[in-house]
Amino acid sequence: MRSPGSREIRRTMRDVFRSYSSLRDEKSSNKTPFWDAVVLTTFDEAQRVCFLEQVQRKRASGQLPEVPIYVVADPPGQKLGVGGSTLHVLSELSTEFGSELYSKKLLIIHSGGSSQRLPSYSVLGKIFAPVPVEGLRVGNAVPQMLDLKLALYLPLCSLLGPGTLVTCADDIETYCLDRASLDTESLGGADVVALGHPSTLEVGTGHGVYVLQGGGAEVALSGTSSVQECLEVLQKPSISAMRASGAVFCRGGSEQHQDQQEEQEGQEEVWSDSVFWLSSGVCRRLLKWYKDNQPLPAELDAYAHLLPCLGTRMAAARAEDFSDFRSQMLPLVRGASFKVITLPQSKFYHLGTMQEYVGNFNTAQDFISELGIDRNTSNMRGSASVECLVKEGHGEEKEVGEDTVKHARMQGTIIESYFSSPDVRIEVQNTGTRYVIEHCRIGVTLRLSGDTILSNCTIVPCPAMPHTPGTAVHLPAGTLFHTVPVTYQAQSLYITVAFDLDARMKAESSDLRDVRAFGRTLKDVIHTLGLEEVKDMGKISKISLWNVNIFPAAKTASESFWLTHAAVCKVMGVSEGPDGVDGALKGHEEGGDGHGNGVGCDGERKWFSMKDVVEMKDLNTLLEDRTRLVMSIRDGVGVTRS
Repeated sequence: MRSPGSREIRRTMRDVFRSYSSLRDEKSSNKTPFWDAVVLTTFDEAQRVCFLEQVQRKRASGQLPEVPIYVVADPPGQKLGVGGSTLHVLSELSTEFGSELYSKKLLIIHSGGSSQRLPSYSVLGKIFAPVPVEGLRVGNAVPQMLDLKLALYLPLCSLLGPGTLVTCADDIETYCLDRASLDTESLGGADVVALGHPSTLEVGTGHGVYVLQGGGAEVALSGTSSVQECLEVLQKPSISAMRASGAVFCRGGSEQHQDQQEEQEGQEEVWSDSVFWLSSGVCRRLLKWYKDNQPLPAELDAYAHLLPCLGTRMAAARAEDFSDFRSQMLPLVRGASFKVITLPQSKFYHLGTMQEYVGNFNTAQDFISELGIDRNTSNMRGSASVECLVKEGHGEEKEVGEDTVKHARMQGTIIESYFSSPDVRIEVQNTGTRYVIEHCRIGVTLRLSGDTILSNCTIVPCPAMPHTPGTAVHLPAGTLFHTVPVTYQAQSLYITVAFDLDARMKAESSDLRDVRAFGRTLKDVIHTLGLEEVKDMGKISKISLWNVNIFPAAKTASESFWLTHAAVCKVMGVSEGPDGVDGALKGHEEGGDGHGNGVGCDGERKWFSMKDVVEMKDLNTLLEDRTRLVMSIRDGVGVTRS
């Protein structure tokens, strides 16, 4: 069910997307102000090269407006944080623009990092994740997060003067913005401006919270966007801290009975943070400090170290009261005017984890409606051939009625994927199952018993891993499968990784028994797959799902998927997968000598980690495979074997 205000937000977003789309049209006479430059950040040089290639391809296909897009890598060996990375970007651009830098409007999208919690975008980057917004399509291309980010902040270009707008690649803000209700004169005199969104107290504990006069209740009740003076910024505060500071407001009134605390907490809200803008004057002062103090000894977090130094209540604060970067930021921004554009009708969405990814694209009805998400961009779009079936208990499969089929389809999203025949289906065993199938070639019927993400997979009959025609392939519930082309010892290979959707990707230990995958310890996983003798395992002091070698390599994308699928099923004790799995996993298929795979010179199959996959990625092959997939969808050319 959509929440109140969602319909109005959708109308605003449609207008914004329409205006942005005209900027990409060479024939359009649209003179809407836009950024003078856009910057994407990366965590190293390899990711920078990867991003540049993708930006160039998007520009060549007419998907971007005429704006310079720079890609800036963090300095080697340094973790800068959002604040440090922002200042590093300004330092790099000052070399490019000189003093003209301070007359420009910049958009910085922090998009670096390994994306461990959403490993399907560890290679390409979350800024290039697909977000199938119907209003942002160009030809056959499915819009990506970059397209959405460039469109979302278009209204701010004309509201804010020269300076820098800072955002991150894995969050999305939808909103209604009434320019006529804003005090533009107040904005014009501001040194720092941020967007404020009404959020629950629970959300506030994990974000920055802006304290406004009277808690901001009056502006929330008005339902109209406005410009407010910020009193104080709280960073990931406790509920008691929010109440004590006066950050909490109730749209339905402030009178509550003592015995209704739980109900009260459900109605109480705070103004939470998202993007923020720094004026040229503030940028100039911060950049001078950065150049005088680089390299930074630690991460400078703009949300934890810079923004909390702002607000009228900080006028009497002393630098010596703080032991972190706030002691150095406070003198630089003391007396700065900090305004919050309150957006009573707005939402904040995060797409940084596997669970958030599958949830937002399937059951977050506001997200889907407000952005206008197209939930089927496959070659079977609008076709009744991609059917959903349910299985009642342990009985026979039963095809459900049309209304139930439509409801079941609403649980899944299919993005830029190709089905080789009308007989190929997605069988959902219960209507609560959520799934995202993106950039895949599907040549066999898939049976889903729980939440699933399939990314860049080729699931077709494969000679090395034969599939019985007419039978469905069961995918373990709560699992992500993702295939990546790599180069290893001059060989072109494919590796499919798989993880639980709720996997603790960053958990690490020196004991394999402390890290879990597919319901078992890594020690059990390695034993089940017969990998105790993997020689390079001992070189790793701390084992995690990121660096453990449990994924087999193969010559083709399809064989790669089947091998990893078989390995996962074996670990989980599921009686699925082709015959001869053990031999195939070791590299010795029946009827072969093991060298046909070209994986290992000793005939043994090689196993790799997600960390290896990122380092060995074959970007050109990945993007070319993606291009051929899009052409197949457009032209109706299928694949049956690989």
